[in-house]
Amino acid sequence: MAPGPRDAATVVLLRDGPGGIETLLIRRALTMAFAPGMYVFPGGRVDEGDYARVVEFVADDAHRLAARASSDAAGIAALYSCAVRETLEEVDVDLAPLSDDGRLVIDPARLPLLDHWVTPDVETKRYDVRFFVAELPPASRPRLVTTEADLATWLTPAEALRGFTSGELPMLPPTLAVLHYLEDFSSSTAVVASADGRPIVPLLPRRIVDADGGVRWVMVNARTDEVLVADARAPHASEVEGVLGFRDRS
Repeated sequence: MAPGPRDAATVVLLRDGPGGIETLLIRRALTMAFAPGMYVFPGGRVDEGDYARVVEFVADDAHRLAARASSDAAGIAALYSCAVRETLEEVDVDLAPLSDDGRLVIDPARLPLLDHWVTPDVETKRYDVRFFVAELPPASRPRLVTTEADLATWLTPAEALRGFTSGELPMLPPTLAVLHYLEDFSSSTAVVASADGRPIVPLLPRRIVDADGGVRWVMVNARTDEVLVADARAPHASEVEGVLGFRDRS
């Protein structure tokens, strides 16, 4: 039986540079048990403290936000808590203030959901990852403050994708999908403004073995099992092992 995926959150941090929008990517340390050596956006898994934290949403409905993230009210609050906490813990960027009584105050217009991916069920560690997006707050100076990564770099989407193609910047399919999406925008403000109107589906690449033994991949809705793409490309890398070349584990 494939393990169930754990909730996780990641943040696509953006700024406007001389060559267009830039996003912050960090390289996971080779000692990590999941995706070692891969270039990713800051983030991590939801923990118990995220569920315990009181979250207040500014001018929005937690149930609406939860529906977009295929979650519930408690789950979306924990996901936002995780996104803010991990960004602070990994790159020293604070995306949301605390109120006088300790509540985490989230403005979803400044930190909207951008994408949603689920690790394939052939992997030994699996995550149900929501991708949020935010402009770098004024006066923030991102720096690596975690031992889970050994490099942080700002790149335009085009630069990052060229780095992947050349083999210099290994990345996982969800990261690549987000970078391709970002290519269509000329400013970070435009990305954040458009995110809330973007249809969000929990995307799950699934391996299918046909009756004749042939193997193919499809893309499904992780909640409904609806096939969204009947002839999907096989993952180019193992998320757990962080190595290019997906290996059949059947």
